[in-house]
Amino acid sequence: MLTLYRYIELNPVRARMVEHPAEYSWSSYGCNALGVESELQTPHEQYISLGKAKEERLVAYRELFKVQIDRNLLKGIRDSVNKG
Repeated sequence: MLTLYRYIELNPVRARMVEHPAEYSWSSYGCNALGVESELQTPHEQYISLGKAKEERLVAYRELFKVQIDRNLLKGIRDSVNKG
């Protein structure tokens, strides 16, 4: 699930719309990584498992973006999306 979050939140970066996911205003990155409050988002249990405290989760989530998504996994996600 968290890999899919990263995939989605990095789409505007891959499309060269922004340089960092935090710059894209329609991204959930602000909520997941920066603590921006939103009534539109409910945290997934895997996100909650990143840490006991909110700040712990925010830091852990930002750390996920320091590693690229494996090419094979990225291809698998894209193939699945294209198949519907």
